[in-house]
Amino acid sequence: MVLMTLLLLMAICLPAVAEPFELEGDWWRGPAERTRHTTLVCSFDDAETHDADFAREFAGAGGFGMDATGEGAHGLCAMVAEVGGHLNFRGGSNFQPFHGTLRMLVRGEVWADETPRWLFEARGNDRIGILRSPGTLSLVFSPGRSTSSVIAQLDVEVGEVSTDDWHSIVASWDRDAGTGWIALDGAGVSAPMEFSQDDRPAFALYVAGGFGGRTGGLNLPGLAIDDLVLYDLSLPALQAETVALAEEDEQFLPLAEEGARKSLYFLADLQRWGGWQCIYSWPTLLGSSAQGREHVTDEYYIDNDKGNGSPRTAINFLYGYEVLGDTRLLDVGMRTAEFLLAAQDERGFWVHGYRMTVHGIEPAASDRQIKLQDLVQAHPMFYLAYVYRLTGDERYLDAVRRAGEWFVEAQNPNGSWSHHYDAEEGVGKNARGEPLAGEINDATMNSGIDTMAFMYHMTGEAKYVEAMKRAGDWLLAAQGDEVPLWAMQYDPDDNPQWARAFEPPAFSSAGTTQAITALREMYRFSGDERYLDAIRRSAEWMEQNLPDGKMYSHIEPGTGRPVAAWDREIYYLDNPEHVAYLETVPIGSGYTKRREVLQWTRGKIEQAQTLPAWPEMSAEAALEALPGYRGQAQHALETQHPETGMWMQEKYANFMGSIGRAFGAYSPRLLLMLRYIERARIALGEIEPVYRGDGQLERAAYPGEDWYDVDWQEHIGTAG
Repeated sequence: MVLMTLLLLMAICLPAVAEPFELEGDWWRGPAERTRHTTLVCSFDDAETHDADFAREFAGAGGFGMDATGEGAHGLCAMVAEVGGHLNFRGGSNFQPFHGTLRMLVRGEVWADETPRWLFEARGNDRIGILRSPGTLSLVFSPGRSTSSVIAQLDVEVGEVSTDDWHSIVASWDRDAGTGWIALDGAGVSAPMEFSQDDRPAFALYVAGGFGGRTGGLNLPGLAIDDLVLYDLSLPALQAETVALAEEDEQFLPLAEEGARKSLYFLADLQRWGGWQCIYSWPTLLGSSAQGREHVTDEYYIDNDKGNGSPRTAINFLYGYEVLGDTRLLDVGMRTAEFLLAAQDERGFWVHGYRMTVHGIEPAASDRQIKLQDLVQAHPMFYLAYVYRLTGDERYLDAVRRAGEWFVEAQNPNGSWSHHYDAEEGVGKNARGEPLAGEINDATMNSGIDTMAFMYHMTGEAKYVEAMKRAGDWLLAAQGDEVPLWAMQYDPDDNPQWARAFEPPAFSSAGTTQAITALREMYRFSGDERYLDAIRRSAEWMEQNLPDGKMYSHIEPGTGRPVAAWDREIYYLDNPEHVAYLETVPIGSGYTKRREVLQWTRGKIEQAQTLPAWPEMSAEAALEALPGYRGQAQHALETQHPETGMWMQEKYANFMGSIGRAFGAYSPRLLLMLRYIERARIALGEIEPVYRGDGQLERAAYPGEDWYDVDWQEHIGTAG
């Protein structure tokens, strides 16, 4: 038994057998060139500077003691001119620690030196470096600040190497494959390697040295470096045969990738403590939690409101990481995840905003104003579930479970959810403070139903399906009788009720379309004809009362007259004097306009009877879909602001109380670009052909095709 144990331990401790390989082509020894997959390109051909020719993030070179005028392999080179001389570059998007490749040319006495010397090093919370020792060239993974301990090391025996000639070094790593590669002059070895579990990007890159050089092994004058290039692909992917795209895509894909990165990098610089505000003015970059001037605040505020708060902004970083493979994007997204963990109340909920102080996170609302509308609860839950799907970290799943438990308890007994929840009284309330009053405005019911379905898939617990059924029953009860539409908000007896000063107690086009969308989903989940009949009743009324199929924002119950409100006064839109007055007050965008609802409603009836198909993500399907996605992405790229990469509106929300020229931190146009890039990279074989949720929070959190399979009949419960 002891002998068997010793043999097992010896087997575990033995290094993995390295496999020899030969590099293909001559890309590894030619002049440094930029491609779609280069993250840092240094030809060192400028006699005045060592700055990179191209960098995804920052091209400037720091360091000291380097001569820029030395004769290189192709033009000039960077040469150590004094002991310890080196260059340093910013890390971030310039270096990909999960999967990447480095190539560089090296000349000098370092090849005959008896002292080990670092030639390159990427430093984050761990390190990836290239070490030259007598007769050996090594790819080294080391923890933290330690220069003596090693996570893993891959050696290629090089023997005697000429000090007068230029020699090519190629090193590569792939965390998912658990493999490393190291080669000199085209010949090398690969082997399994251990990696750090730290997922943060490198923040510093050292060329012609390493941060640990002061402990011994500083490079000496004469070491020359030329044509250094970093790639975002590991060696097998970098050398793989490429699939030909259509000429339009071959030309457009690099532009789309560059445009998406520009937008994401700009937003990354606006992130504070893991979050953003909802709107930013331009060029002043004043942040706002909504489109009005009264909502402008300082950068100590983090927004979780209006459906476009920090979680929805951050999803483009997680999706961007999955699509582009850029570790910096993951780092930005993980900061949001950690903020949401820290901000979550121990009872399970979030509030609509937070202020950051030297003492920590300060909720912008009391226990009496826990908002349920505007996806204030749903979006953090979906986001953390997405992070859990990417990382497997149980902390995020635990947070989702706590939030789900609280959210179902916040539902009113009649099946509605209110504008907000009063935790001191343990009851939901409308905007006027009336208890047990339902809300449709700003996706209150829609997000509640989606979240219950999501929680069922996450837990399998019947109580979430029963909550959906109660919600469906309330939507049916809240529909008007003579005018079978819905209001945005209700009183405890399910009558339309006032909310803000410009939101009257009336049937609403916004409330109606949100209710119809929720009922479409309820029918898809259940097949219960009551939900579809309610939509049909609404469509029949529209056919009889809206000759052109268009509806004003609000219709007065009883009279059916179109109305708008300001300062809690009702104004009639069929009265020219009232309309003239409303044009002088900032009631908001669209409250005096008509919108098409009849054709839209008919479309929802058709959609309800067919479950949506999840996108097929095979390489063949992606290639076939590219032209359609390209058109959308081209429009997004053409409308991008040249300086910021964002999408500017000259008068945000287009009303007189607007913040003015501004952009939203979240933009669906960025999403369109990422969707195109995803399909193109799948078609090229560069990323796995799987459905990632298309950047939609609830789909990214749970991308399974069984979304509508919630065992409706099995979980009858007390509703329905």
